[in-house]
Amino acid sequence: MRISKDWRLLAPFFSQHWKRYVFGIMLLIVVDALQLLIPRLIGQAVDAIAADSSSLTQVLLTLLLIAVIIAGLRYGYRECIMGATRRLEYFLREIVFNHALRLPLEYYDRQGPGALMALLTNDASAVRMTFGLGCILLIDAVFMAALSLAIMGSSINWNLTLLATLPLPVILLVATYMGKAVHQSFRTVQESFSALTDYSQEVFAGFRVIKGFASEETVSHRFAALSQKNMDAGMRSSKVQAAYIPLTHALPLLSYAITLYFGGRLVINGGMTIGDMAAFQGYLGLIIWPVMGLGFLLNTLERGAASLARIANILDVPAVEADECDENCAELLDAGVELRNLTFSYPAAIAPTLSNVSLQVAPGAFVGVVGRTGSGKSTLLKVLLRLYDAPPDSVFIGGREIHGIGFRPLRTAIGYVPQDSLLFSRTIGENIAFDKSYSRREIEEAARLAVVDEDIDEKPQGMETVLGEKGTRLSGGQKQRVAIARALIKNPAILLLDDVFSALDYRTQDSLLSQMKLFLDGRTSIVVSQRVAAVRNADLIVVMDAGRIAEQGTHGELLARQGLYYRLYEQQIVNGDE
Repeated sequence: MRISKDWRLLAPFFSQHWKRYVFGIMLLIVVDALQLLIPRLIGQAVDAIAADSSSLTQVLLTLLLIAVIIAGLRYGYRECIMGATRRLEYFLREIVFNHALRLPLEYYDRQGPGALMALLTNDASAVRMTFGLGCILLIDAVFMAALSLAIMGSSINWNLTLLATLPLPVILLVATYMGKAVHQSFRTVQESFSALTDYSQEVFAGFRVIKGFASEETVSHRFAALSQKNMDAGMRSSKVQAAYIPLTHALPLLSYAITLYFGGRLVINGGMTIGDMAAFQGYLGLIIWPVMGLGFLLNTLERGAASLARIANILDVPAVEADECDENCAELLDAGVELRNLTFSYPAAIAPTLSNVSLQVAPGAFVGVVGRTGSGKSTLLKVLLRLYDAPPDSVFIGGREIHGIGFRPLRTAIGYVPQDSLLFSRTIGENIAFDKSYSRREIEEAARLAVVDEDIDEKPQGMETVLGEKGTRLSGGQKQRVAIARALIKNPAILLLDDVFSALDYRTQDSLLSQMKLFLDGRTSIVVSQRVAAVRNADLIVVMDAGRIAEQGTHGELLARQGLYYRLYEQQIVNGDE
């Protein structure tokens, strides 16, 4: 059964924390039991006042003692239950986040990060609410309301109890029905507000484009439309809540009115004392408020179950195991690369992106990959890094089939710089030393090799300069070179560079290639570039076209053939790119 499978996700957590959680529930039950004494003691106090009895002092002292005990126990059960559920929220976020780190890129290509963000925030909190406040409300509703009903009938008057509780089913139905309406309207408000927030964030992140296109008015109109939608949803929600609160608060007055009328007649006729009447009213309150809260309780349980199901769904997505480096990692230190009839298609693609690609890269060789846009150059590097899985027996590194190499040792041995040089909102130094702790000297040396050290030194805080979102405080070329430094500091056995010279001027490109020459010497390097000049000194140049290797050879050999490489080279000379 699906629900039981979802709830089993929590078994590891409760196997560790069940004692704390159960102890909190036991304290809650004790508090509820003590609260059941209060209406009876108040009734006794009222009778003592009416009779001018000396027992009033003893009753008041007992009430005071119970109040003190309840206060202490209330703190105890909330600390236990709420504390346990905070740990539950932490547990859920940890397993979702760690699982998300191991999801294949295909998942992110399909879903994007939005669903995962919702799981880590809203859904984890909804499950916490279910086991926290939901648990408290459920026990109050079942335990305290049921015992109050039994005490009212058995120790005061069954007929009056039945009459006073007649409106309760109506209260329950209204609270449940209206509660769902309130919940749905609130969800609509949240969704519209989320869309408004997302759009605002997107606008402020892309303000350079907006200003560049003088599109402030267009953006303002779109924002106004979303804001209007959010306001309309808020007004509808306000109307629902405006009806919900009076109805759910007015209906209980019927129970109190019935109690006053029929209970008052019993007091007048001597059927029960004024103290019994006061106690009855107290017990009635202990019943009514849990019943009114059942609508909220049902919504809380429903949201928790739905959120847990969504978490279970994401955990059902097969994930790549984050394996540890094993004793065979050393075999990758001087690793060659071999491709054997590699054909690869993206999950949603109609045609293969790579077709029958065969290539042999000797250990320590410098290989350049050039070709037109969309020829499969970047895909080739992603397959080597196992960001996407190639078919079996088509990719070999260090003589080993790539699927026989653990993800961690494989990626530890590879330095990779993608086309889009994503930097994080941290300092420049922390971005370079991203994967683990490095010394200051190592960070500075990597920056020097990437020819970005002088740019960093010009910043007021140098390496301690905090970058904006996605590195917005750096130029495109500076971001690329910081990303290169992040790969070089690993001192990898294999270096994969994906068109990292595109944002660099030719002087900086030449300086970077000159600095990296010694670093690349004896290190297996595959450099993808649109610019022929960046790879002309490579040991081997591979020319990609429509997912296939059209040509391969040295710079001189390829020029002599006057094929696709020659045409690319000639075109770049004409355009002044060489």
